[in-house]
Amino acid sequence: MKKLKRLFVAVLLLPACYGVTLGLWEVLKYFKDVPEGSFYFLAGIASYFAFQWVFFRPIRTYVFGHELSHALAAWLTGGKVKHFHVSKKGGYVTVSKSNFFVALAPYILPLYALIFVVVFFGVSYFYPVVRSYWRSFLWLLGGTLGFHMALTAYALKQDQPDLKATGKFLSAVIIYLGNTVSIVFLLGIIFPHTVSWRRFARISGREAVVAVKNVGQGIRALPPLWGKVWMGRGRSSAARN
Repeated sequence: MKKLKRLFVAVLLLPACYGVTLGLWEVLKYFKDVPEGSFYFLAGIASYFAFQWVFFRPIRTYVFGHELSHALAAWLTGGKVKHFHVSKKGGYVTVSKSNFFVALAPYILPLYALIFVVVFFGVSYFYPVVRSYWRSFLWLLGGTLGFHMALTAYALKQDQPDLKATGKFLSAVIIYLGNTVSIVFLLGIIFPHTVSWRRFARISGREAVVAVKNVGQGIRALPPLWGKVWMGRGRSSAARN
């Protein structure tokens, strides 16, 4: 029964996936014209991918951020962190209560990128001279986001127990939605003149509604279609007899 419920919820969320995909496309379509310097941000993402391909995966760094995300999500939802452990072979965190947000937080939230943004803007508020390193900041921020993308994809290829509570299909849908929204949230902070959260939400919602309507029309068209197919099969059988 639980599996059927998860499947039902996942299917219900698919139009939202369609909507945010088109919303993200509208955001990225004009990204090359971003006046704040999108080139350095994109170069940072590419630089991390190149680093991992040539050198190695910084697994311990990822595991620390992974378990810290679990801990922070538990704390934000009113839970307590009892144990926290990280090593080369992996890590674990024990919390007083868990839910789908606690379980999936590491795969959704680009933790290092968010921390880096908070630190940069916090320091630049007190020391405005730091803003002169804006291009370097964009490059490093792109690197942290590339780190999240690459190692989240790597982690999802493993047999992750975090996905079992929610189910793999529903977890995949939630992770996709969460990452898309998280990325747009970050882009809206860094490129406010180009990326509009309101526009993204409006387009995503509109396209999700369109997807639901199209599916509904398709379902309503099925009975007469199947009737015609069935009648055609009946006529063929009668002709052979």
